[in-house]
Amino acid sequence: MKRIALILLFFISCTTAPKINYEGELNDDGLYHGKGVITYPNGEQYVGEFKEGLMNGQGTYTYVSGEKYVGEYKDGLMNGQGTYTYVSGEKYVGEWKDGNKNGQGTYTYFLGEKYVGEWKDGKWNGQGTLTFPDGEKYVGEYKDNKRDGQGTLTLSGGSKYVGEWKDGNKNGQGTYTYSSGETWTGEWVDNERHTGEGTIIMPDGLKYVGEFKDGKWNGKGVLFKVNGVILPGTWVDNSFNDTWTSPSAWTIEAVENFLKNKYPQFKGLNYSAPITSVSLQRNEVYLPPPEILTNIAVVNFKGNNISDGEVNALTDRLRVELFKTKYFKVIEREMMEEVLKEQGFQQSGCTTDECMVQIGRLIGVQKIIGGSISKVGNIYSVSSRIVNVETGEIEKTEVYDHTGNIGQLLTEGMRMIAIGLVQ
Repeated sequence: MKRIALILLFFISCTTAPKINYEGELNDDGLYHGKGVITYPNGEQYVGEFKEGLMNGQGTYTYVSGEKYVGEYKDGLMNGQGTYTYVSGEKYVGEWKDGNKNGQGTYTYFLGEKYVGEWKDGKWNGQGTLTFPDGEKYVGEYKDNKRDGQGTLTLSGGSKYVGEWKDGNKNGQGTYTYSSGETWTGEWVDNERHTGEGTIIMPDGLKYVGEFKDGKWNGKGVLFKVNGVILPGTWVDNSFNDTWTSPSAWTIEAVENFLKNKYPQFKGLNYSAPITSVSLQRNEVYLPPPEILTNIAVVNFKGNNISDGEVNALTDRLRVELFKTKYFKVIEREMMEEVLKEQGFQQSGCTTDECMVQIGRLIGVQKIIGGSISKVGNIYSVSSRIVNVETGEIEKTEVYDHTGNIGQLLTEGMRMIAIGLVQ
């Protein structure tokens, strides 16, 4: 009988749960309450505040793996602000809720990637920024650790996508700007250009707006050439397919209405209607250059609600576009400034016709161009005029309004201003 009792006692002693060691304050019920240190049999340890037997308040928990949490607790779980450091060196600093990353937080990965933004249930959810060591960056919306919603991806090589995402891929309306300067705007499906309506702009300013299929111009569209030629009509595999002499040839307005009716997201061609046209039977807008070019200069435009740097860049682009028309002999900005400097004349702030005429006479040109560039909301308005230096009279004015980003105003708008000034 004694042997059986001894064996039973031995069995009971061997199955007793390992003891948890606690040193600290207790309440009247004998529960951990206040500041204390609890050490578990496996070596894990919590140092911090307790309330009615549970971790509550500020504390530090060190895991047997070496991972560590320093921050706030509530009802035994990580709640509030806290920092979790992993064995790999990765670290999360931010908000917690019921043991999960929840709220605003920053996670730094061991390879150098960093996510800064919103979390929910331990995953990226909401607005956030993910950066990579090579310079790649995504700024936008996330859902369950995937890009989802509106976002901007900037690649290390200089390419950029701005638009809609779903399930981590480009899905919906978006604009992709390649490092070469080419831009494509339209609908995307799983990172691929979708068949349908879109806009492509080449680095030299050539622009096609219309329908695409298999990555090529297919369907109704309009091609805006750098020299001012505009070709509206039907396209097949990047080639214009309308018969030049066909009485049913598509006009610009007809193509624009077709695209608006077929594609609800299409807002219009955003072009200046031509005043003078030749070869109308070919749907072209083209003015042959004169035999003798006119000497002109362009003074820096006046900026309203945009920076001086942006004004200077747009004015320089207008000089280039005027030169491309082959209609004028354009005096370079550097040469103009050098001549004015020798004459002791400053062109900054020169916006009146009288001042422009004075500059024109000093540098010896026949005509001079000036104007203003204004921004109201998301609308840019360019107002330009040609002044005859000899008579002081305004010979031509041109106004161009653009809704959108200033980059498109640079690549498209200034070209249309130049075309309008020579028509």
